[in-house]
Amino acid sequence: MEKAAKAVRRSSARLLSFGAGHSDLNVLISELKDMRNSQKAYANAQTSACQDFLKWSTNAENRALQDVANQLSELNTLWTEVQREFTDQLKEYRQTWEKVLEGEKHVNQSKNNLAACDQRENKIKRELKKAYKKAPRSELEALEAKLSQAEQAKDFAQLEVDERMRENEAIKLIRIKEGLLKLSNSYIDFAHNTAVVFESQRNIALQLPDVHDQELEDIKYTGSGATKHYVMKAKDEIKKNKERAARSPYYEPPPPYSPTDNVTSDSSINSSLNSSTNHGASPRRRSLPPSHGRQITAEDYEWKSDDDGEDLTGAMGGFHIS
Repeated sequence: MEKAAKAVRRSSARLLSFGAGHSDLNVLISELKDMRNSQKAYANAQTSACQDFLKWSTNAENRALQDVANQLSELNTLWTEVQREFTDQLKEYRQTWEKVLEGEKHVNQSKNNLAACDQRENKIKRELKKAYKKAPRSELEALEAKLSQAEQAKDFAQLEVDERMRENEAIKLIRIKEGLLKLSNSYIDFAHNTAVVFESQRNIALQLPDVHDQELEDIKYTGSGATKHYVMKAKDEIKKNKERAARSPYYEPPPPYSPTDNVTSDSSINSSLNSSTNHGASPRRRSLPPSHGRQITAEDYEWKSDDDGEDLTGAMGGFHIS
């Protein structure tokens, strides 16, 4: 069904440009519009799913899930903004091609004018050829004057075509190069922000207690401070990324997180969780993984949970946990 709809849409774009030319450009612009609409629909679907998760968690009577769902909802707001900015860039890229199409139309207008001048000149030549046989001298002189004007108009039209073609080719290269560079940097920026958001989501998910090989009565949720910290950290990283982009349209974003750093981050968090669960140590003060290319602050080494330790009474399928 989707393939059929796409085929109909492309055919419609070709039909709309029938007679005017530039069918391939019109199809390209149509596809870019559909690409942006698909991205917007994808972002809206993600927001709906996140809201449904949050709604479900409020009735789950599980404070760990409620806290994680709340922070992921906050993170999703940030993620939605990242996607909105990306779709804005897709719109700008489509407008680049619309301007290219407009330039091609102007060249066509000049060519059509040249063709009309050529037809007018040929028509006058035919009339003059017939007039040589029987027309008076005055009529011949009038036709010759008209022919001279037609030839002049044709020469001007030819100059206009040549000038517009040169100008259009230069402007077309400038616009397409600039559009592609902006789009490429937008994708790079989008990829970096995606990594920031979903690394934070992963770290928030890691705060959920690990119940394997443990008694439910011994489990307490102490991750509310950590989840808030990861959301704030993501906001700060994306804010810095925007500032870098604002300073230079073709900036280089910071390098992506390496797999080694991610493994270290996961292992350190899991180790801390297991340590706090098995030995009763509070995870409110512990070292975080090394920062990625930024100055380490005191905030990286310390956070405070809202509570000394939230128990999960009634959280695990009706079990009462002290």
